[in-house]
Amino acid sequence: MSHVTCIELISFLDAYVAEELDAETRTTFDLHLIVCPSCRAYLASYEETIDLVRGVAEKEEELAHDAPPELIEAVKHVKR
Repeated sequence: MSHVTCIELISFLDAYVAEELDAETRTTFDLHLIVCPSCRAYLASYEETIDLVRGVAEKEEELAHDAPPELIEAVKHVKR
């Protein structure tokens, strides 16, 4: 892959962030990011979203351990 478009970068963003791309493809993506401020901003936003979701999941787990057993049982029995 000698050239990557913005659309291609976005469609492979999961693999890029997870470092699942082969070295040549990753280098091509890195070169695109050097010259494309829009994709750099998109990547930064994407990574920030991942970090925020991870933080919420960790906090949710902490709060679940602090919740009184009666509250947990009451929530389990609420009908949707």
